[in-house]
Amino acid sequence: MLMINPYQILTLLILLLLLVVFAFFLASKNKSNMRFLLWGAIILFVPFVGALSCIISHYAGKREIKTA
Repeated sequence: MLMINPYQILTLLILLLLLVVFAFFLASKNKSNMRFLLWGAIILFVPFVGALSCIISHYAGKREIKTA
């Protein structure tokens, strides 16, 4: 039977917290108020999946060609 060390749990929680904070930072930086509230709700209710999808959406949106 696998045993999970308390330090492993703490490390995973810290990594999840950093991922969520980074996703909130990216969402607040480049989104309008309504989109930020929507992304914020997604990140809060589904932390891991919401944060990853916000980060992927941010970097996938950067690939658009900007015209002058």
